[in-house]
Amino acid sequence: MKTLKKSDWNDREVEDLLKKLPKLNDDRTRSLIYSKVEKERRAPGRFKRYVPVIAALAALFIVVLLAPSLITQMSGEDSAMEGAYSTDSSAGDSKVAEDPPSAESKAEITRDDGSTEENQMQMAEKSDKDNKEFTTLKEEGKHERLSLFEEDIDGKYYYSYGLVSSDAIAVPVSVLASAEMEEKQTDWVEQYEDISRKLPEKEWGFQDYFPIKGDLSLSENKENVLLTLEDNHPYSGSSAVESNFYQSLLYSFEDRGVKGITLLTEDGSAPEFSHYGKLPSIPLNRAMHRPFYSYSPDGKGRYLVPGSLSGGNIKQSIAAMKETPSDLYQSVIPEQLSVNVTESDDGVIVTFSEELDLHSMKEQSAQELIEGILLTAKSSGYQKVLFQNIRQETWNGFNFTEPLETPLAPNKKNLNE
Repeated sequence: MKTLKKSDWNDREVEDLLKKLPKLNDDRTRSLIYSKVEKERRAPGRFKRYVPVIAALAALFIVVLLAPSLITQMSGEDSAMEGAYSTDSSAGDSKVAEDPPSAESKAEITRDDGSTEENQMQMAEKSDKDNKEFTTLKEEGKHERLSLFEEDIDGKYYYSYGLVSSDAIAVPVSVLASAEMEEKQTDWVEQYEDISRKLPEKEWGFQDYFPIKGDLSLSENKENVLLTLEDNHPYSGSSAVESNFYQSLLYSFEDRGVKGITLLTEDGSAPEFSHYGKLPSIPLNRAMHRPFYSYSPDGKGRYLVPGSLSGGNIKQSIAAMKETPSDLYQSVIPEQLSVNVTESDDGVIVTFSEELDLHSMKEQSAQELIEGILLTAKSSGYQKVLFQNIRQETWNGFNFTEPLETPLAPNKKNLNE
C-alpha cells in the first residue's frame, strides 16, 4: 500500500480503505463476558499473595523461641534414660548398662502420663509396701519422746537443770552426756558444772541462768549436795527470784539419788534470803504430787512443766491437770476427756471415760497427754501406770496392754539441738 500524504485523503478513499480491512468478530456470549468481568473484579488483592510468606515467617519465629526449652527437655529426658539404665560405682562414677532400652520401651517410658497403667499399679504397690516397712521399723526402733526414758540412756548419763524463762518460770530440762565425759570427772558434780556452762539456754527459749554462782561439791558421805554461795549472790531480792532459785535447784538434783541440798555461805552459816529468810537446806526425794502442764517459753518449743502447787495425792494431782494455774500453762488433757484414777499396789490405773483415739490428736498433743500423766504419777512416787480404754494397743513405742514405766526425767535435750 502506497503512502499517502495527508492532503491526498478524502472521505471516499478512507471509506474504501476501511472496507478492505479484515473483519473482526467476537463469538463470546454476553453471559460469558459478564462472568469474566465479575471474576476479574472479585480477584484477591495484592496483599493476599503475601499471606503464605507471613505465615511461614511466624512459624519460624515460634520455633526459634521454643527451641531452647525443647532442647533442655529432650536433654533431661535423655539424662533420665541414661541414669535409669546406669549402675552406681563406689567412686561416684556411672556406667551405661550393656543392654540399653529398645525404641519401644523408651517410647513407652516417655508417654504423656509418665508411665503405663501397669507401671502405675506396681509403683502404688511398692509405695504401700515401703510405708508398711517404715511403720514396722518405727514401731521396733527407738521413738522420739518429750521425756527421758530408760531406753534413751544406752550407756550414757544424764543431768537435769532447772532453766528459767523470761516469765519467771523454772522448767526442768534433762541433758544426755556420753560415758567418756563422765569417766573424765572425779565425781558427777564436776560433770554437772561442766555441762551447765555449755547449755544453749537462749536458743532453747530461756534466760542465761547457769552456771550457778557458787561452789558445788558432794558431802563426805555423798548423801548431800553442798552449795556455798558468795556473799553478793544474785538469788535474793524478790519472791520470784528466790522461788526460781529454789525450784531450779530442786529440779536439778531431785533425781540424783541424794537426800538434799545443803546451803552455806563462805563463813559456813546458812544463807538468808529477803523473803525465804534463812534457808539451810532443800530436802529431796519426796513425793511432791505435782500436776504437769504444757508450757512454751518465748514461743520456742513446748515443755512439760510441773505446777507450783502440789496436790495431796495422785487423784488430786491428775484432777488438777484439767485446770491450769495461769494463762501461761496449757492443760495436756483435752477438755471433753474425763479421767478416772485407781491406785494399786503395782502402780496407778488411769481409765478414760470415753475411748481415746490417739490418731485423732496431733502427735505433740498426744505425747503431752501420755507423758504428762506419767510424770504426774512419778511425782507421786509411782513407777508404773496402766492406761485403759485407749483404742490403740501400741503407739509411739508405748504398749498399752501392760503398765508403762514412768520417765526418768522430763524434757529430754541434747547439747547439739
